[in-house]
Amino acid sequence: MTKLRMSAAVLMLTLCGVAGAKAQSDAAHVLDAMFYNFDENRDGVIDAREANRFIANSFAEMDPGHSGQITRKAFRAYSFGLADVAAQQGDAARYDAAKDAIFNGWSHGRDTLTLAGYRAGVLADARAAMKTSPRATRSGKRRLAPLRVNHRAFNRIPFIARLMRALQ
Repeated sequence: MTKLRMSAAVLMLTLCGVAGAKAQSDAAHVLDAMFYNFDENRDGVIDAREANRFIANSFAEMDPGHSGQITRKAFRAYSFGLADVAAQQGDAARYDAAKDAIFNGWSHGRDTLTLAGYRAGVLADARAAMKTSPRATRSGKRRLAPLRVNHRAFNRIPFIARLMRALQ
């Protein structure tokens, strides 16, 4: 009887591990699809034009009344493509908490986020993933390198990494 219980316990742990790995795999597949969806010209990188199109489109989805601001509730309701995976594996609360933390950072603790604030947050995170520093020009002004996020850097974007950690 003890062997039977032990075997059942091992089977349950194995199945739970497989389910967790499958959910993580599902999330990774969604992330891959997101990257390739954003990379409109299929050159293997998301450039500033492609990133700005994503920013404008996703902001418009969160601001259907065109008020120019999104609320924490609207940001939380936006899926980023991963809400179904979070719900399937029972991590919806952790996923929402991750989105709340992202919103708090980008809105600087305010209750609403403007398009400019949203754009600044997404682009700052994208630049952080690129691991580049502003370059000094001849006049001494600092200039940012052109935005070019490849697939590997896309997975390192801080807000995307935070969402993925909520699913682990």
